Amino acid sequence: MEDGVKAMVLAAGLGTRLRPLTDKTPKALLLVDDRPLIEYSLKLLQKHGIREVVINLHHLGDLIQRELGDGSRFGLRIHYSWEPKILGTGGGVKKASRFFEGESFLVLNSDVLIDVDLRALHRHHKKKKALATMVVRERAADSNFTPVWVGRADRILGFGAEPPRKTGLRPLMYTGVQYLDPKFLDFLPRDREACLIRQGYQPAIDAGQKISGYLYGGYWNDLGTLERLRQAEDDLRSGRVKLSYL
Repeated sequence: MEDGVKAMVLAAGLGTRLRPLTDKTPKALLLVDDRPLIEYSLKLLQKHGIREVVINLHHLGDLIQRELGDGSRFGLRIHYSWEPKILGTGGGVKKASRFFEGESFLVLNSDVLIDVDLRALHRHHKKKKALATMVVRERAADSNFTPVWVGRADRILGFGAEPPRKTGLRPLMYTGVQYLDPKFLDFLPRDREACLIRQGYQPAIDAGQKISGYLYGGYWNDLGTLERLRQAEDDLRSGRVKLSYL
């Protein structure tokens, strides 16, 4: 990873699907194998040479800030972007945009366990000369996750149940990790709630911008439900899954 690359970890969500666990504890601080969930994201970033991170906060954000502090115990410098009114994934990134100082940056969800090689992602992004590179993975036919339609040369061409009007597209799925060029921010609205996909990626694709997909085949778990949280706990405790950055 090039020196100076920064990252954002999205942690402002309400965690509604995990209630009542998230009534008094933010989802980012729920324990998975005795570690707060967000710690996995921070350790992944630190392993790949990231030194500065911004975290957006809303629901019980003071607890997250108190737990993580300035980030020094993770080998990081952590900044915080407070959202008095929750802004969603796209709005949260837009609000924190000054932190990136006009440079390309990483964004990842705090509720995802993944062991992606961020240096390889960075190389892929530069090689493809893309506005944005979304980390994607294979999608089972019966999956509830929204299809990401990928065409030739790993180019993402759309999202949703129905593919764009092109043949030969593969339905993959989004992992919650991406590398963004600062010009991507131009597609996101300011000071209102927005989704990275609906108000960011899709308008960029419609405008003819190149959005690349980086295919990832390792361990991944989106811990948005109690079932998935328990599965991750079992995966790690049993030793079936070993994350390279722990």
